Amino acid sequence: MILELLVGTGLVLAGAAAARVVLRRRSQDPDAPPAPADGGKPEGKRPKRRKRSPAPAGPRGLRVGDVILYADTELWLAGMVDLDEEGFAMRLFPSPGSTRAEWVAQLDEAGSDLATLSPTEEVPGGPVPEALPIGGRRLTLERRGNATVRTAGEHLPRTSPRARYAMLSDAGGRVLLVVDFDKAPRLALVGDRVGKHMIDLLPGGDVEES
Repeated sequence: MILELLVGTGLVLAGAAAARVVLRRRSQDPDAPPAPADGGKPEGKRPKRRKRSPAPAGPRGLRVGDVILYADTELWLAGMVDLDEEGFAMRLFPSPGSTRAEWVAQLDEAGSDLATLSPTEEVPGGPVPEALPIGGRRLTLERRGNATVRTAGEHLPRTSPRARYAMLSDAGGRVLLVVDFDKAPRLALVGDRVGKHMIDLLPGGDVEES
């Protein structure tokens, strides 16, 4: 009988000592999980669930890797020449392999003013004038400026960090874009504006964290 009492007392004292150790550890580490009621080992910490970063605010526009479905063709945006003039100026995207157009231009930040373009040799050398006859149509200056050049992707022409650009157009939607790089050949593209309602955009340039 006395032996049973001693054994029971020893178990109670051992349990109390274990509880004091757990409480002492918890006071030192506020992030530790609560002690189990049965005096056993506490469960390990559960890994914190990774939160998805919110989508960036502002207009999306076009990005490298996107595919545009327009009329009977697909335009893959393989690269980008971005012109920045203390803010968005324009973006030019080469589209290799397309039979309809070799380039796509984003003319506003939101990507609602677009144009499909191809290279032209009708632009004379020297400074771009305020009016030019291109393909039997008279195009007049819409805007011009000096920009910082940034590139991404592939299938790009030679560029340089700075360039002068000019954009001429007419009332029928014809567009001429001329980019004179400081240390690279001129890029002259002519084509037509395309309403955003006339295209379908397959976003291939979005990379989301899982």
